[in-house]
Amino acid sequence: MFVTDPPAIAAPSDENPLDVIEVVATRPGQAQKIDRRTYRVKQNPQSAQFNGIQLLRGLPAVIITPDDQILLLGTRGVTILVDEREVRGDPIQYLRTLHGSDIERIEIMTNPSAQYAAGTGGVINIVLRKKQEDGVSGSANAEVATRGRVESGATIKKKHGKWSYELRPEGKAGRSSQSTYKKLRLVQAIPGGPSTINREEGGGHSSQNNAFLNGKITYELDPRTSVTGEAFGGVGNNPNRGRAEFIGLTPDFQSFAERSRSDFSFAWAGFQLSLDHKGKKDGETLKANTVIFGNPRGRQSILSESSDGGMFSSVRRQETLFIRASVDWVHPLGKDQILSLGGEVGRVRNPYGYAFESNDEDRFGPDSRDRFVARELNAVGYATFQKSVGTWSIMPGLRFDGIDRTISSPGRPSSRLKRGYLSPTVHIEKPLSKTLNMTLSYSRRITQPGYEDISPYPVVIGPLAIQQGNPDLRGQTTDAYEMNLHYSRKSLEGGVILFYRETDRIWSNIYSVNDEGLNVFVPVNVGTRLDWGAEFDISTPLLKRVKGTASINLFSRRNPIDPVSGASSDTMFRYTGNATAEWHGKEKGKRPGDIAQVQLTYESPSRDFQIRRRSEYSLNFAYTHSFSPTLSVTANLNGLGPTHTGHRLRAPLVQEDYERRERLPEFKLKLVKTLGKQ
Repeated sequence: MFVTDPPAIAAPSDENPLDVIEVVATRPGQAQKIDRRTYRVKQNPQSAQFNGIQLLRGLPAVIITPDDQILLLGTRGVTILVDEREVRGDPIQYLRTLHGSDIERIEIMTNPSAQYAAGTGGVINIVLRKKQEDGVSGSANAEVATRGRVESGATIKKKHGKWSYELRPEGKAGRSSQSTYKKLRLVQAIPGGPSTINREEGGGHSSQNNAFLNGKITYELDPRTSVTGEAFGGVGNNPNRGRAEFIGLTPDFQSFAERSRSDFSFAWAGFQLSLDHKGKKDGETLKANTVIFGNPRGRQSILSESSDGGMFSSVRRQETLFIRASVDWVHPLGKDQILSLGGEVGRVRNPYGYAFESNDEDRFGPDSRDRFVARELNAVGYATFQKSVGTWSIMPGLRFDGIDRTISSPGRPSSRLKRGYLSPTVHIEKPLSKTLNMTLSYSRRITQPGYEDISPYPVVIGPLAIQQGNPDLRGQTTDAYEMNLHYSRKSLEGGVILFYRETDRIWSNIYSVNDEGLNVFVPVNVGTRLDWGAEFDISTPLLKRVKGTASINLFSRRNPIDPVSGASSDTMFRYTGNATAEWHGKEKGKRPGDIAQVQLTYESPSRDFQIRRRSEYSLNFAYTHSFSPTLSVTANLNGLGPTHTGHRLRAPLVQEDYERRERLPEFKLKLVKTLGKQ
């Protein structure tokens, strides 16, 4: 579908006060690609009251969990972009600072084209409005929560002639979670041997204290070209406190109690230079970007003290230097053809260090100090070509990812990964009627493990547990197929997505017991996982001033379960659901009407290799009241319903039943002030 074609999907009427967002088939000034579903955010008093998280919560196919994790097709790991670029800092916190007046449209890609390196989680791209008039605008917000957490942020924009300025400070401080847990653990030194059984009961809390500052200056070289310089940085620390009692249920386990505290502190900064150019042809764009990012301080410390006199401490350090340059060119060749080309080169250097000390070598193992340096050079190139043939549109694409990664550690042989990967994609679209659209798609994705997953040294993370890296861990390859049917007529919108995914060399952990009796888990490639299923979503008015949105995902997953070869497998049916109801009150003069939003989410039991997880569901409520067109307050009550999660681990030498209870519900109160003319 191209900008000169008539819309294949009818947009809802602007007169309906419930429509904060609407699906669109064309976009002025930009070629419309067929690999995404696009929603325009209306610029009205109602949309200005919604932040980015609330807007996503009202979209079909999107699920927001109680802890603000974003799911597409019931899958985590969604990539969040803003204006096609990666968000600096915490993307969830950034979305809370955005409001409907800031956002022009939201693009949902469940099966992205070759342009994107995202895994199976999909991509959400937030496109911001461009400030056209001189003057100051923006918003500021402050939020308090019953756990004792405070968050605040602001976006201040100023335009003066060809110059535009933006300043975005963010910060949070206080407790982020508080929970208790129980474990029942059975350990065997050899298969079929005697069992050591203990029960663990404990709890603790976590806090987040950080601050972030982003400054941006844009200069318009001409009406079609702009250059932007952006500087950003942040500091913070995340302390955790815990306590536990280990109760022996067999004579060979001596009971003890433990108190632990850990802290992750960090500091980072970077600079970005961007060029944005619109060509003379409608929809032609050229984007270039260079980023330099440094993390001079990343330190995680753990201190554990036991009632029987045992003690250990560990410190992990990480530094990062990251340099990347990218370019993207979209060139419409005519009314019915779009060529997209792009590339990227990057270089990363990550030194890691680890130090461990204890007062009981027989129990925790010897003291150790290790370090390694990971160096990586990567290159990316991609091309897509979209063409219409009658009422059909087709967009094939090809992506090349090249990686040269070296990991070196004193006293150990270096490991090197030097490979190139070709990833084809294809998207096909056909309007079946004025209200019904069909898209077929295929993509291949390669996901490489993180550096700590392949680090060469063991890390003590608890009085009974060790995490061990695996230098032989290989990347995962996913082939994804989708058929997407989307219906839209006036205020009724519905969709069906049928999908099939095959992931080779999936990652999981194997569990063993070392000579000191500690549990050791190591990431490994365990075989092939198959996922197939369907997602159904609908958005429609329910009553006067009440709109409902619901989606349900039905999955059938075949997982490898054999701990060595991955040859054996288990098939499990699972499903997730999401339902949201929104009520919009009447406007009173210039003051926008109140808005109430209720959301129910559910995840059925699931299995991942040797672990079975319990079901989860949660009920969340939000109410927004406007004091004036520029001042509003939102109350959130999150986590109503059962607050416990858990899993069952069944490995040859280790079996564990785990249950965790989070201190919920949580009440949050947020004040938002709009600045200047929107």
